Amino acid sequence: MLSKHLTNVIQNLEKKKFREKYNLYKVEGDKLVQELLLSDMKIDSLIARPSWIESNQQHVKKCNTIEVNEIEMGRISNFKSLPEVIALAEIPVRTYNPDEIKDSLSVVLNGIQDPGNIGTILRVCDWFGIRNIFCDHDCANIFNPKSVQASMGAIFRVNVFYLDLVDFIPRFTNLDFPCYGTFLEGENIYRMHLQSKGFIVMGNEGNGITTGIEQLVNHKITIPSFAHSLYSTESLNVGVATGIILSEFKRIEYINR
Repeated sequence: MLSKHLTNVIQNLEKKKFREKYNLYKVEGDKLVQELLLSDMKIDSLIARPSWIESNQQHVKKCNTIEVNEIEMGRISNFKSLPEVIALAEIPVRTYNPDEIKDSLSVVLNGIQDPGNIGTILRVCDWFGIRNIFCDHDCANIFNPKSVQASMGAIFRVNVFYLDLVDFIPRFTNLDFPCYGTFLEGENIYRMHLQSKGFIVMGNEGNGITTGIEQLVNHKITIPSFAHSLYSTESLNVGVATGIILSEFKRIEYINR
């Protein structure tokens, strides 16, 4: 049976301050929970309906598992169609490896405020083999339930760090380690020589990259529009733009192998 206290805890995990207080975040649905179980994330508990418990005895034996009925699941789930299982996972403490950063391509997020966009960017980075994402403190929290859901499991595989970008970026950038940034007036990405290492900065959904971060960018890039009308879409969703940009970087890397 789900206690009133634990019900309140899970409900409060919608808010960042309570995720930090309890050092927990919520993972909903069988698909995401199965990916969580395959990862190295620490699981505090599983809250599951009887049918899921019966079919997943190998996991139930290893984790603290609480059986709930439909009414109890309805109190803690965000889904319209109730999930079979919800997991509470511990928020990991991660440190980045400077040597790994110096020899790889990383994504830097400057003020991305939509949790869904953050989750989508994680998913895109996972697909293109980006191991590390660096965010400023104005970015949405990756453990927001919307971010977790939109990441489609990438949150368990891609490392995300929140830090002061103005202090962090100059530690690495030099002639051999570029900092690319996305701007409407940037150079056409399809005509550029792109390196296989460096930072790629993606800016806020409405305002783009801040002035302080712009000063640290040494290669301004843009995705050109091929629209036939002057009244076409003004800009791309930041998650979509990240996918296009990473695809081009990886295409060049693939050709140069």
